[in-house]
Amino acid sequence: LNEPARPDFTLTHHPARWYEQDGELLPLLGRMSHQRGVNNVDHNGDTTRAEVNLQRQGWTLLDPSTCPASMTPDGIEGYVRAFDGRRGPIHVTAWERPRALGARVVWDRDPAGYTEWLRHLMREGHIAPPDPVVVDSLREQLESKRARKALQADVNIYARQAVEKIDEDLARLDAAWRKVEGAPEPAKKKGKR
Repeated sequence: LNEPARPDFTLTHHPARWYEQDGELLPLLGRMSHQRGVNNVDHNGDTTRAEVNLQRQGWTLLDPSTCPASMTPDGIEGYVRAFDGRRGPIHVTAWERPRALGARVVWDRDPAGYTEWLRHLMREGHIAPPDPVVVDSLREQLESKRARKALQADVNIYARQAVEKIDEDLARLDAAWRKVEGAPEPAKKKGKR
């Protein structure tokens, strides 16, 4: 494949990283690269220091075994796949598949399968539910953006449309939070919208 090499990786999660998708709160995963000499991975490829540093910062390292074969499109356990590239192996998640199309590389992705695996991680307790502070922070970001756009909404139709979309985003965020088991009502700021 005519694609740059991508190093092996471990997927990670931080308790403050969440996103709303279709009325559901999902964990936003990160990647700890295994590239030698980068981010505390030593020149022999030992990731111990990188792992310890991430864990000290509150990150959870997700072992590949957290992904059973039944959750992957190819029916193989684990979330990392490697493909041969011209400049070295290309490591991707199980829900991404590069393929050659002439000299180009096109990517087939399975976002529904990936989302189902995120749900599995939460159901099985590999990732704890979001803290109310996280949802409040997401809400504050949206409300701040809404306030900025609302200042222009009287004279700018695009700003007015942005305000309407943000209102929809806020409603979806609240609905997503209500789906979290045992979730308290999100804190709403007092004042005019």
